[in-house]
Amino acid sequence: MKNYIVFFCFLFLFACEKDSSVEVQEKNIAQSIQEAEEIEWDDLIPDEYSPNAIILKYKEEIDSLRDDSSQAEIIYQKIIDEMAVAPLNKKLANKQIKLPGFIAPLTQNNGKISEFLLVPYFGACIHVPAPPANQTILVKTAPGQEISIDDADQPIQISGKLTLDKTTTEIGEAGYQINSAIVEAYTEEDS
Repeated sequence: MKNYIVFFCFLFLFACEKDSSVEVQEKNIAQSIQEAEEIEWDDLIPDEYSPNAIILKYKEEIDSLRDDSSQAEIIYQKIIDEMAVAPLNKKLANKQIKLPGFIAPLTQNNGKISEFLLVPYFGACIHVPAPPANQTILVKTAPGQEISIDDADQPIQISGKLTLDKTTTEIGEAGYQINSAIVEAYTEEDS
């Protein structure tokens, strides 16, 4: 009988400890979300950089071309190449941020996406050309924060520590990275 009492006391303590670790994890998630600075996609672009300047640089050539010109593709590729090496905003390095966007899935297991590119518009990297590296974030979710494959087309909001880390994936380049990201559904009311 004494052994049963010790066993049940141990079991009770283990159950309470497990609940408290879940509570701690939930508390840490809530704290991370609360401490994160809400940013917009334009904030990822350094103040001294202007993507429009690249387009203006080729404006005369573009205006002089016919739509079916083979030269148009060459100029388009030059613009894409210049935007691909766009600088990152060093002011955001290692900051806790919160940013809405869409996902381009990279890693999924059992119908759950745990690694993806966060991009500013739906279909980026998959249906349309990838955005520049300074407009793409490689995201690895925190445990339990994976996204259901059924929700892959829905807008989300991620929170986490933003690092400047250029990475090439099979679907695009990312200039930034967030590990252990917290993922939330996003609606227009959140903005």
